[in-house]
Amino acid sequence: MFSRKKKSVASRFIKPGSVLNIKDGEAILLTYTSSADKIKVFSTFIREGIENGDRMLYVYPDEDEELIRPVLIEHGIDVDKSERNGTLYMNTQTKHLNVVAGQFDRDKAVCFALDFWGEAERKGYKHVRAIDDVGDFSFVNGEWQRYLEYWNDPRWEDPKWALPGALGLVYNPFLMEITAFNVEGVKETDIIEILKAFGRGTIAPTRLIDLLHDANLFSRLIGLDHQQLLGRKILLEFDPTSDYEGMIERLVKETAANIEPIIVFTVCKSPLHMRLRRQPIIKFFLMSMSTSYLEPASEKEMLLPVGNTSLILDSIEKALKIHANANLFLVFDGLSDLLMRMGLDKTCIFLRDALEMLSSKNVTTLFLLSSNAHDPQVVSRIRGMFNNQLACDKNGLRVVKIFPLID
Repeated sequence: MFSRKKKSVASRFIKPGSVLNIKDGEAILLTYTSSADKIKVFSTFIREGIENGDRMLYVYPDEDEELIRPVLIEHGIDVDKSERNGTLYMNTQTKHLNVVAGQFDRDKAVCFALDFWGEAERKGYKHVRAIDDVGDFSFVNGEWQRYLEYWNDPRWEDPKWALPGALGLVYNPFLMEITAFNVEGVKETDIIEILKAFGRGTIAPTRLIDLLHDANLFSRLIGLDHQQLLGRKILLEFDPTSDYEGMIERLVKETAANIEPIIVFTVCKSPLHMRLRRQPIIKFFLMSMSTSYLEPASEKEMLLPVGNTSLILDSIEKALKIHANANLFLVFDGLSDLLMRMGLDKTCIFLRDALEMLSSKNVTTLFLLSSNAHDPQVVSRIRGMFNNQLACDKNGLRVVKIFPLID
């Protein structure tokens, strides 16, 4: 039995942050249908903003009027207090835009937003966060082109709020915005036309989030939905020539669509690290030969010495405590490296300790193993520690075995 030396993992590194990771100045396009939990996304964005010292503007479809307030309260937001002190402004599209017979007062709406931004800046808010949920554009009788005129109003180009960028003009870092569309029942060609039109607006959105497509992006490959994936401890055996990195990338996008954190342990500059390093929501623990202790490499990357299982377990333990109330995802891409460095017995001891630590139903874990790199007896022993097993080869991802979860 190896001994674990207690070392501290910086809580500021693992601490919960913005799972959507919308950055200063970004304008995001988000698509959804009635089956997507959009309010979970918006509640998270609003709560993060209030806790961060930001001012919130939330405009939503008329049909959501009775729903919004109780759901925001359910997600931990003191709506009454936030409205009274001016931190949170909420209204329906029809009331906010003064819509009459499908026509609205564009000038008044633009001036309101500009005044709201300016007042927020004068009062010392860190940012303005805006959610503009246009639904299916029913407030303009489905004629989205009318709303596009508002989106493209030249007053958004005021140098105070817009900066030159590679895609045209982008927002000042003081502003962060989500524009959400309900695309249920809309033809794919029409969706593309809408997104192209808004994506080429004067203020250029920098990212697209698709709640509908990504919510089960990885799960559906193995015959599950997202809820059925939660809590599983999975061994993923992969052929290095396969697109196993793409499979993990699908998992990352699924966690983002479900507003859930994900942590990846891998070797520094491994194929998985190189594939995923631009994904903004991931926290990386990177095993490296260049360090003998735990040290930060960037805002979302922490270096730890290769083969130091004590630090790995301590890092997992700290993450579990910080994310105790969340569905946490963890990917460990290091079994093959540990087997080659420490041997089978010590690797199995580490794996046993890790799986015991990760036993919570709120934690979903994938352990990756390059099975072709090891003797069949070694692989067989590792397999024996997992009830859920997947394999990825040149033909894609397949299920070896999936056990039903016990309530």
